[in-house]
Amino acid sequence: MSLPDDRDMAWPPPGAVPEAIHTWRAWYAGNPAQLASSAAPPAKNKYARPFFFRRRQRQQSIVRQPPPVHVPLAAEIAQTSADLLFGEMPEIDVADAAQQRLDELTSGTGVANTLLEAAELCAAISGIYLRVSWDTAVSDMPFLTTVAADHAVPEFRYGRLQAVTFWHELPAEGRKVWRHLERHEPGVILHGLYVGDKTNLGVKAALTAHPQTADLEETVALPEGIPGGMLTWYVPNMRPAHDDTGGAQGRADISGAEPLLDALDEAYSSWLRDVRLGKARVIVPADALDAAATDRGSGRYFDVDREVFTELDGMSPGEMSITVYQPEIRAPEHEQTVLNLIERIVSKAGYAPQTFGLRVEGRAESGTALRLREAKTYQTLDRKRRYWNPTLKAALEGMLAVDRTVFGRPTAVETPVIIWPEPRETAQELAQTLTMLRTAEAVSIETAVRRAQPDLDDEKLAAEVERIREDSGRAVSEPAF
Repeated sequence: MSLPDDRDMAWPPPGAVPEAIHTWRAWYAGNPAQLASSAAPPAKNKYARPFFFRRRQRQQSIVRQPPPVHVPLAAEIAQTSADLLFGEMPEIDVADAAQQRLDELTSGTGVANTLLEAAELCAAISGIYLRVSWDTAVSDMPFLTTVAADHAVPEFRYGRLQAVTFWHELPAEGRKVWRHLERHEPGVILHGLYVGDKTNLGVKAALTAHPQTADLEETVALPEGIPGGMLTWYVPNMRPAHDDTGGAQGRADISGAEPLLDALDEAYSSWLRDVRLGKARVIVPADALDAAATDRGSGRYFDVDREVFTELDGMSPGEMSITVYQPEIRAPEHEQTVLNLIERIVSKAGYAPQTFGLRVEGRAESGTALRLREAKTYQTLDRKRRYWNPTLKAALEGMLAVDRTVFGRPTAVETPVIIWPEPRETAQELAQTLTMLRTAEAVSIETAVRRAQPDLDDEKLAAEVERIREDSGRAVSEPAF
């Protein structure tokens, strides 16, 4: 139970963060410079080198080379994954005594937004840590925070998290690097402040040496009653890692699709290169140019708006040749290549093309038919939910435990049940279903209205049913005597 004390210790420790995570982070960030630096070492065959790496090599010998074009598909895949998981917050059900307080905790601390952001980063770089935090100077209730997988040194046993050390760099002047390390072990949280450089952890300093750690204690004993004895949990995006480098840390959605992403950027850059080179050009004899003064000195130019040309000495009109050159832009070929690559990448990530607006041309489809075409997406969604479910339950239970033990709330600590939302019927699909049921006389008007408008209370429901009867002529008035 201790933090590192070796001043020459490399940080992060070698192998603690799989190299693949840095590559996935670069694709998610979409910075061409990062992509070039995170590319694999150059192969003997120069054509086997990644596109961005080749671009970086060529920039050393070519002046004013247009930058490559990056298609942010990796970020879009991660965002889509998060929207599928937490675009609609799942229902959280606990015992009656704890339901109201848990609702206050989740709504008051923005748990829905935290989970949405966590799910996006989880899909992008292979996993995310959920952590229950508290700070009486900030909030009078515990709140949920996250730590990215590339800022943690975990210790797993049989795929289960036993301990973890988080770190982040603090603002500092000069070349010194200040790092705050936060280690979680069963029953305790340890804090340490270190001063080193970009690669070494350096020497341990007092927490008061930096304003962002000045109010922290070196050792925080967790109160009794914390389920599992820890207040941090790891959510792997999907397991196993394709190359087994991530181990228990899982893999990103784009794992295995990196060469295709590289090819997509190369194809899109080629497409825009065609556009750039496809500008019309006017080729004229040198004698057709007029002299003009420019900011760079005297020069010559051709006036493309000139309507009347003066015959030049020693040249007959037939010798004056003006040629307009318009290169062909291979738009259909590039578009077909780009769309094919996008479909391959999306499929490799575990999603149907329709989820990303592809292959939706043609006749309109019902919601049932569309869901059948998106079956692959729903299978991936169900798989991710199984990884999130136990961790989310533990994190919410941990919030109730801290709320009781640290803030003195009387609410009992209960394990919640997570009820994930089912795909909603479209208006067209609902109308078709109700029409068939009413035609077959399988449901009453009241049942149909209740299904179509589930938010109506009994009084409004009865009124709506009566209006439908009147509009359809089915209402029969009382006979007059």
